[in-house]
Amino acid sequence: MARAPIYIDTIVPPEEDKRPRTRCGYLVPEAFHAYTLALGEAGSAASGKALHFAADLVCSGGIDIWIRAAYTYSLQHIGLANPRIFVYLKSRISDLDKKIAVLPQTSLYINPDVQNIISETVLVIQLCPKRAKVQWPKVDPNTKRPGWLRGVASAPETRVTKAVWSSEGDSTPMYLVANELCQAIQQGSTERSLFWVRWLMEEDTRVRKETKGNGLSTKERGPAFAPPKARCEVGHYIAAVLLELYKELASKNIIRMHEEFSELYNLWRGGEKRMATSLRREALGLLVLICCEVPRWKIPAAATLVQDPVRLSRAVAQAPAFFNEVLAYKGLPEEKQIKPPMTRTKSEKKIKAPGEKEKKASEIEEHLQAYDAAMEAYLNR
Repeated sequence: MARAPIYIDTIVPPEEDKRPRTRCGYLVPEAFHAYTLALGEAGSAASGKALHFAADLVCSGGIDIWIRAAYTYSLQHIGLANPRIFVYLKSRISDLDKKIAVLPQTSLYINPDVQNIISETVLVIQLCPKRAKVQWPKVDPNTKRPGWLRGVASAPETRVTKAVWSSEGDSTPMYLVANELCQAIQQGSTERSLFWVRWLMEEDTRVRKETKGNGLSTKERGPAFAPPKARCEVGHYIAAVLLELYKELASKNIIRMHEEFSELYNLWRGGEKRMATSLRREALGLLVLICCEVPRWKIPAAATLVQDPVRLSRAVAQAPAFFNEVLAYKGLPEEKQIKPPMTRTKSEKKIKAPGEKEKKASEIEEHLQAYDAAMEAYLNR
């Protein structure tokens, strides 16, 4: 009598998870997301979470990521609610850079001054009032028609435009838009002001693509470290117009945000290398909002950044506990320390647009599916 076959299950060991993790063992995108989420919440529990994840990111080699996140969050979630935050960030990050320059990495994380700077910055960002990021109005494609700008431009020439516009290197559209922008700001129309800024920047991009060279201007206004073509970017012209307009408003004592405006202007010009380049436009938008909205405030100046210094100092005193908790874990080797691309989730990664071959294959597939459906319908009659 034959025996029944004996089946033996083969145990396949699970594949090693090679996704990047922080010092505490969190997946990097999840830790980064939890940190930014905690910054938007209120209460001591949220403060604790923010401090924990900040310490973990920093001690995993991500101090530049933390600095980048501080500017990203401040530009997108604080902004005009308290522009003083940008002056504060410059000061504290400057202090941090001095420590980074003289301390080795192992000593950096256990340094009390470094721990206090990071913890205080995290808590100040969390306690700041919040405001949605700049909402840029859409630009209708019909506004790109030849002659459209001359047909709608009606603002009179301003002193600001005369001071900034140059007949030698700047085009006529720049002159007309500067007048329209100044008029919209003086009338307090935020949406119209942002529209003219976006329209001019998109027009500059279109001209650059068509000519494969300079855009609307050949005059260099950008910083010396920028590439030659980037120095002629029309955004630098807009920033110069806003700076001249701010000086005019400040001379009338209807706006008092000198340090805040100066720091945002510096961020637009690329003054902080660790800030995401895409956020420069947000800084430019905030310059527009300051000129447009602040003169209509009851007190046209930034509010005090820290409302309760005693409470903040008590919270900062707990910083060593959060860092010691993270430092109890084994440090990451240099090749496994976190880098900016690691903070993005799969859904945030750019999906490549289908090429001609993919489009053609998709059309053929759709055609075959339609043919099969028609044939099946015919056979089932």
